[in-house]
Amino acid sequence: MIRFRHRISVLLAAVLVAAVYAAGSWSNQFVYDDHEVIENQFPIRTWNDVVEVFRRPHYLDFPYYRPMTRLTFALQKTISGNRPRPYHLLNAALAGLVMLAAYALLRRPALALAPTAALLVAAWFALHPAMSECVYPAASGRESLLPALAILLATWAYLGRGIVMYFLAIALLAVALLCKEQAAVLPAIFILIDFLDLRSASHAKLSRRLWRCVPAFAILAAYFLLRHYVFQKPTLHIEIQHHPLDALKSLLYGVQTAITPFVDLHYEPTFPVWFDWRLSAISLVLLTTIALLIARAGRPPRLAALFWLAWFILLQLPTAHVFRQEAPYSERYVALAILAVPATIAAVLHRPTAPLRRIATIAISLGWIALFAWLSFLRSFYYTDDTSFALHWLDTNPDSAGAHNGLGLAAQLQNRPATAISEYRQALDLDPDSATAHNNLANLLAAQGRYTQAAMHYQWLLQQNPRDVSALVNYAQMLGEQAFAQRDPALRARSHDLLMRAIALRPRYAQAHYILGVWDETFATRDAAIAEFQTALSLRPDLTEVRRRLDALLAMKPLTRPTTIPVSP
Repeated sequence: MIRFRHRISVLLAAVLVAAVYAAGSWSNQFVYDDHEVIENQFPIRTWNDVVEVFRRPHYLDFPYYRPMTRLTFALQKTISGNRPRPYHLLNAALAGLVMLAAYALLRRPALALAPTAALLVAAWFALHPAMSECVYPAASGRESLLPALAILLATWAYLGRGIVMYFLAIALLAVALLCKEQAAVLPAIFILIDFLDLRSASHAKLSRRLWRCVPAFAILAAYFLLRHYVFQKPTLHIEIQHHPLDALKSLLYGVQTAITPFVDLHYEPTFPVWFDWRLSAISLVLLTTIALLIARAGRPPRLAALFWLAWFILLQLPTAHVFRQEAPYSERYVALAILAVPATIAAVLHRPTAPLRRIATIAISLGWIALFAWLSFLRSFYYTDDTSFALHWLDTNPDSAGAHNGLGLAAQLQNRPATAISEYRQALDLDPDSATAHNNLANLLAAQGRYTQAAMHYQWLLQQNPRDVSALVNYAQMLGEQAFAQRDPALRARSHDLLMRAIALRPRYAQAHYILGVWDETFATRDAAIAEFQTALSLRPDLTEVRRRLDALLAMKPLTRPTTIPVSP
């Protein structure tokens, strides 16, 4: 009966975690990355659409390959369309599942936590303000929640007994890698488990235990081969030799965020913005206290503490300035690592035996969890819409190019092109290498007929990445319009060459076939245009603009000035 009641308590806690996030995001709209990753996503209608998800990078020209995460967006779009609420509610449900997975991991015997302690730690972790950044933004939140769930379950399975658990861990490793690059550290976590001999009833020799990790590294090698096939270029650029201290700053950021998080959201802050010597000092004092407790603890809690220390470091390594990365710091980068802090404290503290001490400990823990829940709920207001999000981002970090990109996008969606152009240019003043700002500004200038200025930004994008299919197609469309207006055969030929390059790089890219159809309609033959429009519709049956133009051609109706599928910035 006691065990049954505890299981009910765990399930209720997960439901409450999901409820907090669902209530916070109930009326929120899509913000920032959501427009490109979700609104510009294609729905799943055939098996070919599923295959296409695995053939494509995740987001613009960034070196992200996350097909499992992208597949969830595509499947949800098939069911829910572009309504934001279902995406937010699924993220909230995933947060509850992450809490359950964390609880299951914490209950493994090697990690030395009693049921109540494991439940309190899992709830503390799931409601930590940093976790809110993994829930409220529909796109980047899902990109953090899914791999977190897979990594937690893979570690839980690897700590279990039997061949079934072992192969489940290997399978979950593959899933986690296809959700997000952070999972590349899982084989190192597996090695750590075998090195510390944390598996239940495992007393084999160390060499035999380490051999268990070979399939994990085979999966990792296959994953990197797949990435190379998709990108056709190197995507990992080691940067630590240029800024060796930045890795230590990242770990300090993780410590400060875990122990003394900011009350309000500091989205992707720079080093001067997030560093607070008082908060860091408090965090380091508490960390030193934990280290002293580890030194005095018995062998089982000490082994558990060593595991969690490695967990905290390893899960931050992919975003600790070892490699070139998009944002210097982010709470979602450290959210999963944060589990190590309460888990270590709970493992090394002596369990209070007196009833009053036990009640006091639980009461303090519940109060702390309630405070975290309230802060996480309040943070949802920063994600209300594009303008709220970008203005708060700019308020906490005035030198953020991303914030100006966000304000530019908000202005663009509100049909205020002059403001949008001004914001994108401010973003480029702060970060001349912002691909997002170059892409958004090029598309907006092209739409206004400012071809020379737009061409400079398209050329910059293609100089950085000659395989940027989106830039190739958008640039080709602009050159085609310019050629039509100026009756310039050289521009016409250049436009056609760019389109053929784009189709050669990505034969199943519907927009490339659509713009080629528009080119054929303008410069070539009606039959060629019809063929390209039909190809585009076979790939994306949901594209109403293509359907309209195809129907008009088939009916021999006069056509209006060529328009394009809206390209989300």
